[in-house]
Order: sequence, then structure tokens, then C-alpha cells
Amino acid sequence: MNILRSFVRPMLAAPFIVDGLDAMVRPSRHVEKFEKVAPTLERAGLPPVLTSDARLLTRASGAVNLVAGLGLAAGRAPRTNATILAALNVPLTVVNNPVWAVKGTQARKEALSGLLRGAALGAGLALAAVDRQGRPSLAWQVRNARQQREAMQAAQQAAQRRYVTA
Repeated sequence: MNILRSFVRPMLAAPFIVDGLDAMVRPSRHVEKFEKVAPTLERAGLPPVLTSDARLLTRASGAVNLVAGLGLAAGRAPRTNATILAALNVPLTVVNNPVWAVKGTQARKEALSGLLRGAALGAGLALAAVDRQGRPSLAWQVRNARQQREAMQAAQQAAQRRYVTA
């Protein structure tokens, strides 16, 4: 792992670790935020079963954030953990920054700023999710092996035609 990755991954994971721990230990603040936007989310199609026990949902989400954040920070399955965090980042950003439900210009600016900050974190996580650390993808490796095999067969056939007497 190069020095940039060893510095950036923990920094990218830090907000998720802190927020996940807070959601597990003190879920009430997170539940309040969720309950404010739950009716809107239900109208948008969120199943009511998810809103029935907001405290359990908050703790479970916090646990996943914590574990995936620690995994990303430690460099253990970084692409998988970044994908998990990116998927969880979308609903958490929407719940924590409900631009549509905020009254007042200043509050709306703060919510919009938080929404954009969450989108930026999501973009960083998306980049971390596709980072192969300089190694080619499996599809490229298969394609390259096939091309090399075909080139070797063509070279063998050309050598046989040239040097083998009939």
C-alpha cells in the first residue's frame, strides 16, 4: 500500500467510524432526525417495516458504519467496505440533511451544504470502491491472456509453415 492510500483511507473512514459509534451508543439524536423525515421517506416508497423500530435501525446502521469504516481504515477489503459505506452514505445524507423540509434561508443553506458534503464523501467512497491499487481488472487479465495465447498459436503456426518441410 502506498503512503497516500495509507493516509487517505483512514481519513475517509473517520466520519463513518465516529458517526457509527455515536449511533450505537447514543441513538436518540439519530432517531429524532430519522423520525422527522420518516413520513416523507414513506411517501417516497420506504417500506413501513423499516420505520417501525427506528432505534434498532439506527443501531444496526451504526454498527455497519463502524465495522465497514474500521475495515476501510485498516485496509481490510477496502473496495468492499468502501462500497458498503457508499451505499449507506446515500440514505444517511438524505436523512441528516433534509433540504426539502427545512424552513429559513440560513437553515436551508446549512442543509444544502451538508447534502453536498455527503455527496462529496460518497464520491470519495466511490473512487475508493473502484481503486485496484494499480492492478488490472479480472476482465483485462482474461482478455490479455486470451490475446497472448492466440498470438503464441499464430507464431507457432507461422514457424511450422516456414521451417517444417512437407
